[in-house]
Order: sequence, then C-alpha cells, then structure tokens
Amino acid sequence: MGNHEVGRAMGRMAEMALKMRTNQTALALLDEICEPYRGSDAEFEAEDPNNPGHTHPEYCRYTDPKGPLGVLIREAFDPAVDWIALQREAEKTGDDDKIEEFYESWGDGPEKQFDARYEFC
Repeated sequence: MGNHEVGRAMGRMAEMALKMRTNQTALALLDEICEPYRGSDAEFEAEDPNNPGHTHPEYCRYTDPKGPLGVLIREAFDPAVDWIALQREAEKTGDDDKIEEFYESWGDGPEKQFDARYEFC
C-alpha cells in the first residue's frame, strides 16, 4: 500500500504544468514535480476531477501513457516510440493478453526509467 496522496499530488501538478508549459523540457518539469517526493512509495491511481473518488475516465493511472505524468514520461524517456498508437492498437484488439503485454512493455520501459530516476518504491 503506497501513498495515494503523493501520487495524486504529482499527477495534479503534471496536469497544471502541461497547461502552463512554455519552453521547459519534459525532464525539467518532471524534476520539479517529483524531486520533493524522491524515494516515496507513491501510488499513481488517477482520480476523475469531476467525480472525486472515482477513476479518471481517460486513464487509470497518472503515469499511463495518456495521463499527465505519462505524457512527460513519454517525452523524457522514450520520445521515439509512439506509445499512444501502441496502446490504441492493443486496446483495439480487445485481447486482454495483448493489452497486458502493452502495459508490461510500458512498465519495463519508460515507466521503469521514471521510477528509477526518482527512486520510487
């Protein structure tokens, strides 16, 4: 059981950073957002801002490729891969194994690099 408040705070900060972004790199934004929480046991479940207590309708976790942290993670750690297209492709099949395979690739790739950089448990 990780800290849901920490994950939610970083997710909301990423939403705001993306809206207000000018010329900052994704890595610079992630450093600003995540450094205060370095080493935390963060949980990144995304909450629907219009329906608190419920899962966000577009992504389950703030670190998912479509989530606000995920947008920054994609850009910072694997900009050459179109993770949204890969996700869409896997979801379009309706095959749970292919969807799980996609999330394992994401989790073992850019998301793992993100976790390692900030020493998240």
